[in-house]
Amino acid sequence: MTWILIAAMLMVIAESSMMYVYLHKKTHISLAYLYKDNLIVMAIVCAIAYWVDAIMGWWLLPIIVGLVPAVGLLLTMVRFFRFPLRKPVKDDNAIVSPADGNIIYIKRIEKGDIPMSTKEGVTATLSEFANVELNYPCWIIGINMTPFDVHRNATPIAGKLIMNKHFDGKFLSLKDPNAIAQNERNTIVIDNGRHQVGVVQTASKLVKRIVTYKQVGEQVDQCEWFGMIKFGSQVDVILPCEYEIVVELKQQVYTRKTILATLKK
Repeated sequence: MTWILIAAMLMVIAESSMMYVYLHKKTHISLAYLYKDNLIVMAIVCAIAYWVDAIMGWWLLPIIVGLVPAVGLLLTMVRFFRFPLRKPVKDDNAIVSPADGNIIYIKRIEKGDIPMSTKEGVTATLSEFANVELNYPCWIIGINMTPFDVHRNATPIAGKLIMNKHFDGKFLSLKDPNAIAQNERNTIVIDNGRHQVGVVQTASKLVKRIVTYKQVGEQVDQCEWFGMIKFGSQVDVILPCEYEIVVELKQQVYTRKTILATLKK
């Protein structure tokens, strides 16, 4: 093993680890990725370095610098667009998370109030609920989706889709004070005959579009895929207070898998 290959492998370990530590601080991804994706990136790039060492010589080093973020980005895109192979939770008395991500707030909404979404300390009114007869009082749960989370969304309950409303966006950063009100978003409301549950998909900057697979009037099953937000997002879930919240702030949740709330006995 040549000194160039040894230097390249040490560079891979340092560069990849610093990249994932930075992403953890910047996007709040789970530290688990430091031990998952980081190790995969290291293994792939080190394998490439070993293979081309005899051919490239010292030219290997600058190539490695670019390979680490490239392989990391490729792995992230695979995670981002995949349909996760998870056995969906089916429980008529439970609200299942419609999105992957971490819980950023759990707020109570009183009768007469309009639900409000909050991102980076900025709050915006979800005006589409002004004419919807929600079961007040109710909860709103905010789920922040990092680039490492699956961005396909699933229905939290089974029932009839009574709202599917799209708002064109201005492609602002979610750090912008006007982002939640002006960025692209899509809101659905599902009625199961007893309760209504709303899901608000909010896009971030550079987002192409929010895709929705369902139409108003359709019957949907619990944990059925209904849409996707491309390249950055937040999802809010609005549910009645007849349900008891079973998740906590900062908890990582998973679509079709994590139960957010259960119906009180």
